[in-house]
Amino acid sequence: MQEDMFDYEKILRTLKNSYGWGLGVITSIDEFESNEEYFLDPKSEEDYIDQFNVYLKDKQVGKERGKLDSTPSLRLGKWKLGYQVDKPTSIYNRLY
Repeated sequence: MQEDMFDYEKILRTLKNSYGWGLGVITSIDEFESNEEYFLDPKSEEDYIDQFNVYLKDKQVGKERGKLDSTPSLRLGKWKLGYQVDKPTSIYNRLY
């Protein structure tokens, strides 16, 4: 935590009132400040709040930037692209 640069009480109060985050976000402050993808050297408390809110949203969904997803979205194996079309089986095709 960078207590000399930011007023964390104001940040937590704004996150609670404006975005609905509870006081449990205190545990994520150190993770946020050590993450280079989200902590982009904020210049003011408002900038810090915007960046931290984006981090909390992505963390809540489980889609953080720069982190590989451990659950593959596509299964490995043989793939069929589109619909499989069989030959027509009409009586006219059998005559020739």
